[in-house]
Amino acid sequence: MRKIICTLPLALLVGCAQVATQPVEVHTSPRSAADSYIQTVERCTSYVASARWIYRNYEWAISIKPTDCARRTPPEGTAYLWDELTRDYSNSRYWTNTHGLRHQLICHLMVARDKPEWNLEPWRPDVGLTQTVAAGCNHEEPLPEVAP
Repeated sequence: MRKIICTLPLALLVGCAQVATQPVEVHTSPRSAADSYIQTVERCTSYVASARWIYRNYEWAISIKPTDCARRTPPEGTAYLWDELTRDYSNSRYWTNTHGLRHQLICHLMVARDKPEWNLEPWRPDVGLTQTVAAGCNHEEPLPEVAP
């Protein structure tokens, strides 16, 4: 018995009868299962409980109190947290060095998610995510490597 699967767009173009008579050609991807994966990320109704600009050590920083849901967000889900943060707080004149702030945020999700507040400091130079993580999210001086 031959099973015919016909989708509506295909049926409209060539008709199911014609599809049934055509040989089925299967294309496989050259990638193996190890090349990709599917990860499900929990979506939060809110990621930021509160955030405010603070002045400490003669520099401005945004101090974020994440929600419990945000604390459970894996680094791969940073885009949702980042979207809310930039939507609600990036209009400040202190918001600069966007790439470096994002690296600091990802770093906090990776190594400091249980801190009561996450302080992102736009004055710190962007040295790349690897070096930001190595420095515990808030490095003091730019490292000699060129930022990626």
